[in-house]
Amino acid sequence: MKAKILFEDDKYRYFDKNGVELHDEDVIVWDSGKEEKIYLTKQGQLGTDATNPYWIESEMAAVGEFGIYPLSENDLKEIAKKI
Repeated sequence: MKAKILFEDDKYRYFDKNGVELHDEDVIVWDSGKEEKIYLTKQGQLGTDATNPYWIESEMAAVGEFGIYPLSENDLKEIAKKI
């Protein structure tokens, strides 16, 4: 399986459905066509911003202010890194 999360040398490594490694601030494309930037958490996990995008655009909140939703292996099956 190409989409996976590995834990090596005390670090997480994420791979999209095509086997491409993902990194902090990469842009991903879901199978639905939705595009999102991913972020690295303090725990070393990659995930998507949980903050309401309208609040960010309106400067009522900052990126990541309401947390990051960590990516799961099931999520990775639906994600491709935007090139």
